[in-house]
Amino acid sequence: MSTAEMNLGREALVSLAAKLTMSLFGFVGVVVFAFELGPDGVGRYYFALAVALALVRMPAGVGNAVKKRVSEVQTDPGEYLAAGLLFHAVYLVGVVFLLAGLYAVREAVNLRPDLLLGVFAVVATVGLFQILNRFYQGIGYPGRSLWIDTVRSVLTLAAQLALLSYGGFGLLVGLAAGTVVCAVLVVALARVRPRLPSRETLGRVKSFATWSVPSSMIEDFYKRFDVLLLGYFVGPSAVAFYETALRLVTPATQLAASISTPLSVKASGLSSVGAAVRADISNAFTYTGLFAVPIFFGALAMPSALMRTFFSNSFADGGVALVGVALFSVFVVYKIPLADSVEGTNYPHLSFRVKLGGLLFHLPLAVVLAERYGLVGVIGATLAAEVAMLLAYEYLSAKLFDGVVFPRPVLAQVVSGLVMYGVVAELTTVVSLQSRPVVVGVVVAGAVVYFLTLVATSAHFRLTVRNVLGPAFQYLKSVSG
Repeated sequence: MSTAEMNLGREALVSLAAKLTMSLFGFVGVVVFAFELGPDGVGRYYFALAVALALVRMPAGVGNAVKKRVSEVQTDPGEYLAAGLLFHAVYLVGVVFLLAGLYAVREAVNLRPDLLLGVFAVVATVGLFQILNRFYQGIGYPGRSLWIDTVRSVLTLAAQLALLSYGGFGLLVGLAAGTVVCAVLVVALARVRPRLPSRETLGRVKSFATWSVPSSMIEDFYKRFDVLLLGYFVGPSAVAFYETALRLVTPATQLAASISTPLSVKASGLSSVGAAVRADISNAFTYTGLFAVPIFFGALAMPSALMRTFFSNSFADGGVALVGVALFSVFVVYKIPLADSVEGTNYPHLSFRVKLGGLLFHLPLAVVLAERYGLVGVIGATLAAEVAMLLAYEYLSAKLFDGVVFPRPVLAQVVSGLVMYGVVAELTTVVSLQSRPVVVGVVVAGAVVYFLTLVATSAHFRLTVRNVLGPAFQYLKSVSG
């Protein structure tokens, strides 16, 4: 099957199921880590992880270039796979020298020697996995690739729990162990043997990677900068509040990623044969915020209760972080499908400029606000940057895809979220939020109100549910049969 003929709805649903399962295991891990290690221990782990994942962005950018090229019609995947693997081997040599330099100043950067070793293990394994799994997405299996990532989450959590007594170092090694197993699994499932890449193949990867690599690095540095800034100006507890708040809004970003991953592959296939992509982008944009909107209104209604319930009483003061993170996540999820569509249609240089502009806008603002307002200031700077980048991508959409992308059904989701907020806010005045079952019950009640309101007010949503779930159930039935 050509990537241009991919069933976007089915792949998005398969991807979503994988992402939500992944989120569940990841969330369980964060809860356990929070209770066992406390804000300080969790903060040190996430600080080291931020360093590791920042270094992973270069192989991730190469992985994006490989995914783009193999998703085009009539390409030889073996050569592109070899090109990605060759790059990662060379890159790791440079990482060794970089970490040796960090070891020399380890006290200044607040990284113990064991954490630096864990950082290298994560870069080596996760970088390899990023290249392999994105290659697997590009050859037409975005949904399956996310299920492999889900298996990685399960194995990682098991390894991390087994090594929890070793603190942050054990968590990093557990992540590396789960990742390397799944990297081998991708190789087995792809059934593509690497072939010596030709000069033309290397050139085509380079032409896209020239933009996708710095774009990926800028994007991740932008994401990790908040954690690094909080660790420097405020302390580990602020990092813990920020990171745990991010975990509570993860379903929102996971849905957006589940939709945009197959969208980018299909957009690449369509654009490579000159076909239009706007209809698919509009459909993806319509539902990318389906979870982000109610999560924000739910966080606004009872922020401290949610943090206390899921992460222990010591995290109750992180309620303000949850509201801020949930708000800027709304803009993040609407940005994701537009950004992936711009890159998927072979305009990585434009996406790079937007991300670079967002970073240059965010950095000085975040530093100034962090010094004055601490955690709240950093979140405020991120919110401003996300709004600016969403507007920039909408401008590009108007130029590239014949108009701004903002389908009317999005308004129905906002209205449903407001209705849900009213119900949840009222419930918080009549029930005590000191009990975990009660808080979970209020969350469930809010979700039910949101989706019932959406079903009642949006004909488009009702039609989409029938069109997506019907073929999906038939697919699952055929697979099981």
